[in-house]
Amino acid sequence: MSDENVMSDENVMSDENAVEPEWPDTIVHRFRARAARQPRRTAMRRVVDGRWKTLTWEQYSTAVDETAVGLMALGIEPGDRVAILAGNRPEWHIADVAIMSAGAITVPVYPTSSSSQVAYVLDNSDAKVCFVDDTEQLAKVLLHLGNLPTLERIVTIAAADKLDRPGLLITLTDLRSRIDSTSVLDARVEALGRDDLATLVYTSGTTGPPKGVCITHGNIAWTLDSVESIVGLSENDRLLSYLPLSHIAERVTSHFGMIQAGGETWFAQSLATVADDLRACRPTIFMAVPRVWQKLHDAIVEQLDAKPFHLGGTLDRLIGADADPDQSAGSPRAVATHVAAVAANRTVGRTVRRGLGLDHARLVVSAAAPIHPDLVRWFHGLGLPIAEVYGQTEDCGPATLNPPDAIRIGSVGRPIPGLEMRVASDGELLVRGGSVCAGYFQMPEATAELIDGAGWMATGDLGRIDDDGYVWLTGRKKDLIINAAGKNIAPSEIEARLSMEKLVGQAVVVGDGRRYLTALITLDADAAAEWAEHHGASNDIADLIHDARVRDEIDAAVERVNREHAPVEQIKYWRLLPTSLTVEGGELTPTYKVKRAVVAERYGDLIEAMYAT
Repeated sequence: MSDENVMSDENVMSDENAVEPEWPDTIVHRFRARAARQPRRTAMRRVVDGRWKTLTWEQYSTAVDETAVGLMALGIEPGDRVAILAGNRPEWHIADVAIMSAGAITVPVYPTSSSSQVAYVLDNSDAKVCFVDDTEQLAKVLLHLGNLPTLERIVTIAAADKLDRPGLLITLTDLRSRIDSTSVLDARVEALGRDDLATLVYTSGTTGPPKGVCITHGNIAWTLDSVESIVGLSENDRLLSYLPLSHIAERVTSHFGMIQAGGETWFAQSLATVADDLRACRPTIFMAVPRVWQKLHDAIVEQLDAKPFHLGGTLDRLIGADADPDQSAGSPRAVATHVAAVAANRTVGRTVRRGLGLDHARLVVSAAAPIHPDLVRWFHGLGLPIAEVYGQTEDCGPATLNPPDAIRIGSVGRPIPGLEMRVASDGELLVRGGSVCAGYFQMPEATAELIDGAGWMATGDLGRIDDDGYVWLTGRKKDLIINAAGKNIAPSEIEARLSMEKLVGQAVVVGDGRRYLTALITLDADAAAEWAEHHGASNDIADLIHDARVRDEIDAAVERVNREHAPVEQIKYWRLLPTSLTVEGGELTPTYKVKRAVVAERYGDLIEAMYAT
């Protein structure tokens, strides 16, 4: 069937005679229970021919069954691995649930991956089938086909109708047309248990080749139940899906989370249209990475500064002063500042929230990387209380979460209910509970290093737990800088603070074994273009990094950050890079984490020059 067959304009908000099945422990059973409970409610929305089209739970369920039976007709057996190499779209969700319904294991692949990275995941997982969504992704697979001995078929979601390799390629429409009965599929589904593997999610690979994390159906169900007990989920929830579904955070939230809640997933048309899509969706739950929150902040301030009285600067001052710890809480100045900040929230804040499309948001989240507390405070001042979440692929996404009604800015919240957490003797955070994965795929030694005999999983992160149970991260264990004097320095907070400066795009702090810290900095492309226009300069980054005025502004930015840190944590020298760090260039992982070893090798001459000064 084509998209036109499964997309509908109908959106019935209730089902009078819906079945109320029991709530089982695999995501497939939960999906079937959800579809039976509210068949006519909207499950997903996407833009087709310029209009938002809907897919009901009944249509979603039919598409899953047809796809699952089609996979079984291709020879997929329980335990086989099936990959998905595609952007966020309804077919991603359909393929994922269909793969698991057939008893197989889903292997997500980042659509931003290079062809060699795609080949690594397909080969390492022994994938038998791979879904691709367009000719670009198809080309990545075909380029290394000779080195993928287990790959038997490729299912194309949106490729051309005429495919010249019928023994290898099959369209999703043709795959779904092979159904004649679901009885065999029903038997597969009933055989699924909570200990069966649901998915292999490959790590970002910051310090080596990616590893396949084995996540069971029980891990997913346990995590969903735990998180729901904190935030609550309902059929009225709406989420905008735009972060990669190959990342566990987005998948647990906008995919599995909506199966649990029965709400709607709206698919952004692209990263470039997220602002418009937010206003259309008006999500009740919104998750973003710190860089997105920073971009939203910059856009809001710029827009407000274009109005009379420079409202952006005024708002910054009010929010910043209201959060000033040096003010006495009961002083006349503090009271006046707080009153002004509240007024700003009720007037400017309301307008901003509506303009962003976040006026209906009851939960806003920052995840995947550290976010600077000052940025969180700023959004709190606008009436958007960001709840920071922390976790790993290895524990199915969220390990800690700031309760929406008890957010402690600067912390990553408390462990989700049922998850134990403690601090090891070296400061590393350890977790134990139902979300902890079954280990790494076909890597027993790495699994033994990850999870000890008592079930405690090493997170790789350093931190502390306060008396109220809130967790405070102090750095990544493998990223920790130990300078020449033996002082331990966590670079992530310094880098996050540098990235808050308007012209700064990315920052990588260097200094392991050195006498002082240095930094490699990239310019933010949008901010640099705006600066160039206002100053009559070339908008070519290669030219701007040599412009004395730009360098003066970066120098002032670094000095501002230095004033907030102890002398040992201050940046002594810095260098501007001619290009941004990218996934395609190999400096970033698919989750946009810096591959420090790659960056240090690639820019070794610049680094050495800073220490030769």
